[in-house]
Amino acid sequence: MLKKGISKTTIVFLVLMVFFFTSQINLSLLSRSNVSEASSIPKSRPGIVINKTREDRPARSPPNSISEVKRPITCDCSHHDYDLWFINGPTLLDPSTSTFFTTGPTISTSPDFAVKFRPYPRKTDERAKSKVNELTLTSAPPRSSCGITHSSPAIVFSTGGYTGNFYHQFNDGLLALYITINSLSLNRDVILTVTNWSDWWAQKYAHLLHRFTKHPIINMDNQTRTHCFPSAIVGLMTHGPLAVDPTLTQHKTLLDFHALLESTYSPRGKHVSTLKSKGARPQLVLVNRKNGVGREILNLKEALKAIEEVGFKAIVFEPKRNGAVGDTYRLLHGSHAMLAVHGAAMTHLLFLRVGMVLGEIVPIGTDWLAKTFYEKPARVLGLEYMKYKIEVNESSLAEKYGANDLVLKNPQAFVNGDWPKAKVYMKTQNVQLDMVRFRIYLKEVFVKAKRFMDKEG
Repeated sequence: MLKKGISKTTIVFLVLMVFFFTSQINLSLLSRSNVSEASSIPKSRPGIVINKTREDRPARSPPNSISEVKRPITCDCSHHDYDLWFINGPTLLDPSTSTFFTTGPTISTSPDFAVKFRPYPRKTDERAKSKVNELTLTSAPPRSSCGITHSSPAIVFSTGGYTGNFYHQFNDGLLALYITINSLSLNRDVILTVTNWSDWWAQKYAHLLHRFTKHPIINMDNQTRTHCFPSAIVGLMTHGPLAVDPTLTQHKTLLDFHALLESTYSPRGKHVSTLKSKGARPQLVLVNRKNGVGREILNLKEALKAIEEVGFKAIVFEPKRNGAVGDTYRLLHGSHAMLAVHGAAMTHLLFLRVGMVLGEIVPIGTDWLAKTFYEKPARVLGLEYMKYKIEVNESSLAEKYGANDLVLKNPQAFVNGDWPKAKVYMKTQNVQLDMVRFRIYLKEVFVKAKRFMDKEG
């Protein structure tokens, strides 16, 4: 009985134990399986996703996005002497407000842009800019439609500033226009649009201006209708005093501008000069300052007598603002030497033939100006530059200040960077030539002028 009972009890116990351990094993395996699956999920910091596929990464901005679209109004403002503004697309000029509007498609999210600008290539000269009309360039929508539509771009500039001065007529105007047109490859397909218009200027340079454009010139100041252009350039470029940088103008130089003047005012390359005959004398043109503002030759009659006595045929030329450029050009181009006291009239060097003698009488305190503004371009043009540097006793300042005053002994120290002080040399100084010294100088000029005449006629 006992044996059987034990056996049954044992059997039941063993069955229960097998069931218990089997359950524990399954629970353990299930638990391990859950831990494994959980540990295969990478842990990461909030906001950071690890092992992102290429498809999950944000795409790059497509080309021609808002940031890459060309702005409708841009500026080349990197230069010391000038800024040049561009309206890069359809442009409307409202002359009643001196405003240029962009009229092409724009980005709707972009705010309206506006800038005020005086189109004259002396951007740091407040005195010059005060004489130049202020224009507005804006991307705001215009209030009017096109009155006159043009198919060529506008180039907008001013003949205000210092345009009354002959040097500035060229350096800040005509030469600057030449540089700008050639730098931007505009050829003659451009519409000159001028503010601060002067009738005398337009008439004086009419022939030359039409070498820059094949279109009528627009006087902004008297327009009553709006004008539309495919684009516009506002302002002019300059490379320095009577200078043209060939690296910036498709290899054009000052000699090319000189050739343009010659083809305009002496179209067949002819010049009026002393005939090659027995006893012919070289012709010297003395450009006389007679305006009461300094640097006049006080003993002009003596100077002219000396010029004739050394062998020249002397002609006195007194520039006038309304003088015919063609007549002046032919007079100087047909001569063999030109002589002038330092000043704007020296700009007539642009009218001389290559190889001619250019004489400059240099007063006290004007050495750097003479070299920079006239000697350097003269040498670029192949002229025979000859300087007559006056001495203290030839300056009218000696009587006023005394020969030992700093004004005369050391002009650089006297001015010391203060340009208004230099006016004493430019506005109040006249010249009393020492005829002994001057005759020696004239003889040297004559030798070179005679050599030029014998060679070129």
